[in-house]
Amino acid sequence: MHGKFRTAAKARSEAMRTFAGFFDPAPNSVYGSFDLAQSIMKMGMEGTSAESRSRPSPDVVLRRLYEVDEKSARRELENFNEWIFGELFSSRELTIAVDFTVIPYYGEENLMLVSDSRLPGTNLGIKFAVLSVVEESKTLTLKTKQVNPIESEVSVLGEMLDYAEEVLNPSLVLLDRGFYSVEAIGELKSRSMGFTMPAKKTNPVKKTCKKFKKGEAPPEIGYTVSGAKGEEDVRLLLTEKETENGTEIHPFITNLEITPEEASENYSWRWRIETNIRELEKFKPQTTSQSMELRRLYFLFSVTLYNLWIITRNGSEHPRAREFKEWLEFELLAFKVLEEYMAEPPPPHTPA
Repeated sequence: MHGKFRTAAKARSEAMRTFAGFFDPAPNSVYGSFDLAQSIMKMGMEGTSAESRSRPSPDVVLRRLYEVDEKSARRELENFNEWIFGELFSSRELTIAVDFTVIPYYGEENLMLVSDSRLPGTNLGIKFAVLSVVEESKTLTLKTKQVNPIESEVSVLGEMLDYAEEVLNPSLVLLDRGFYSVEAIGELKSRSMGFTMPAKKTNPVKKTCKKFKKGEAPPEIGYTVSGAKGEEDVRLLLTEKETENGTEIHPFITNLEITPEEASENYSWRWRIETNIRELEKFKPQTTSQSMELRRLYFLFSVTLYNLWIITRNGSEHPRAREFKEWLEFELLAFKVLEEYMAEPPPPHTPA
């Protein structure tokens, strides 16, 4: 227990140093790198903006943030998240999930924005792909990527899977039905990756579901997904679920030799990435800036703070997000006091 506590404390301390490393020491500046790191971490914990800061001033915080090298910062944060991954999991054969999320954008149009009518108060948003490990009580985000409106989702999936294979050995990939396509299935099968996703209720799938409900079709059948770019053979698994509206049939496709019940149980883990994405909002600084670079950095910051929370919990329900933020607030203060103490020159030597 003490070892786990020390590991989490080390992670929080290293996060502070990582954030501070984004800022080159400015000559004659009143505020140092750790002051700026503390500010952006507080912005994430409080869900506030740089404009709400008083010390350092908003102008100082934003100017220094705009100077951050985004590519270098991403590399440092991904390395840090990989370290957390190594501390949390002893096995590399783990379940992963890939998903997309769209964050509302209120401002002028930008070529990097996507259109989404489901967003509150706007139809413009910033789309991110998110790769997460989804194991019991330990949902960890490893990588994010902004997706532009003309970018192929299959190519983004391939990029995420490339990264996943560098860091771990995925035993199962969970995807939503947005990836139900010949191209995505081909990408997964080419890597010999086990996957499960809901089947789109196309006419052939609907007919099979109706037959299954009547007892005229088995719960497991070979099935071919067809598209403009060819065909892919998969297994179609059908499960029943009782709802307020009666019995519903849930179809899944997979390339694994599993039962329909196992497919349904496996896919139930996927809700963790959706919860994970919602939880990221608890740690994201706010901004009205139209800079895509700044908004990507803020999303990266929220991922790191979220992962710090996960390693602090280490599979437990506690601390809750609010409790964790209180702990981190105290540690940031203690870290700042220690940094100032270490920076003070030693007292002059007085001869005896």
